[in-house]
Amino acid sequence: MTGGCLCQGVRFELEPPLRPVRVCHCSLCRRSGTLAGAYTAVPTAALILISDETLTWYVDENERERGFCGRCGATLFWAARGRETISVSAGALDGATELTIEQHIYVEDAADWESPST
Repeated sequence: MTGGCLCQGVRFELEPPLRPVRVCHCSLCRRSGTLAGAYTAVPTAALILISDETLTWYVDENERERGFCGRCGATLFWAARGRETISVSAGALDGATELTIEQHIYVEDAADWESPST
């Protein structure tokens, strides 16, 4: 499985299996991408960066590390300290993935204009 950002400054491969997608409606995911965040996950060692020339990381208010492209702004990754997995934006994956949504989380934090499925 491969993926990357809009400008191709960040490209990566993921070694399967990938966790089904969780759609997060928290305010942090919403602010990082204008709507809920849709993420799959893999063990951190299963993420192989092919190109990371524009990859930028920051730590959010919940102490999660979030990775995005510093050139095009695409949201790509987040990781919680102490976990052995990294979450990867499902929208950043190339082509057909055969992934399914397993869960919507933090639905109570969804924006008032959003109608999340449960």
